[in-house]
Amino acid sequence: MSHAAEPVPYPLQVTTPGEQTAAPPPPASPLESAEPPAPEAEPKLFAPPAPPIRKPRPVSQLPIVSTNAPPPLVWKWPTFSAANFVVTAVGGAVTLGASILKPSATHKLTGGVLFDDDVRHALRAKRLADRYIFRDASDVGLSLSVSWPFAADALTTAWWYRGSRETAQEMALINLETLAITGALQGATNVLVSRERPFGEGCGQGELPGDAIDCKNSFHYRSFFSGHSAFSFTGAALICVHHLENELLGGPWDAISCAGGYAVAATTATFRVVADVHYASDILLGAAVGTLVGYSVPLLHYRKVVGPSGRASVSPTELRINLVPAPGGIGVLGIF
Repeated sequence: MSHAAEPVPYPLQVTTPGEQTAAPPPPASPLESAEPPAPEAEPKLFAPPAPPIRKPRPVSQLPIVSTNAPPPLVWKWPTFSAANFVVTAVGGAVTLGASILKPSATHKLTGGVLFDDDVRHALRAKRLADRYIFRDASDVGLSLSVSWPFAADALTTAWWYRGSRETAQEMALINLETLAITGALQGATNVLVSRERPFGEGCGQGELPGDAIDCKNSFHYRSFFSGHSAFSFTGAALICVHHLENELLGGPWDAISCAGGYAVAATTATFRVVADVHYASDILLGAAVGTLVGYSVPLLHYRKVVGPSGRASVSPTELRINLVPAPGGIGVLGIF
């Protein structure tokens, strides 16, 4: 009795000996193969408007820098030496000592000389209160003249604006040395000469009582020569030398700075006569000493230029004086 062959549910796969085949997975049931229906999207009640499309603004491709910025400042001269530090220390010590010591009991110069009395009567403020106002104003001018070479020229211009800490440092040291020498000369002369101030003749008479502070302390005999005038003109000279040698601001601004320094110095010195604390001869000698020291000391530092090899050469701005033969004798030749 023959039996009918049952249908094979899977296709037959013929394998050679040594091969193994994995049994195919059973067919998924209709329930498992059915995907869950996607949730219906909720209707939107309000759709926000699309943001407007903004076009990019054109940007310049050039960097935002100044086209006329000055070049970085470079210190080309010898640096402050040990000898300069010694001179500065000695000058500062003499200045401090002279401010503490009392003036000499022997007054080597009294009263006005030459044109002093005429200038005093022409410029002195009439009221005592006004004289004190001008005295305070001269203190402001002195502070401005002395602090400007440090704060404005060295710190602000050389370091911050021109980016050279070394130049600012050397300028500040030169300023300190120059002012120390001026202070030593003025202080020593002040103590030794012991000249009475112009208002001294009125102490105990009229506006100034005899027991007033100005009439009793050592301030009374410190007229010759004017410290305000000497220090102010020293500061003006320092401003001129530093600006012109380093070209701190360039163009006409260096010359304007120099002129401004001398304008403040001259005003400060004049106010000392208006305040009746100095004679005209006091401020004139102070201006001469301040200018002489204010130029000579920094120019000694600027007289030589240090090249890339480290060797110093004579600066083209140095003044050289030579003796040369001349008809009937010897002449002096100055080379700038």
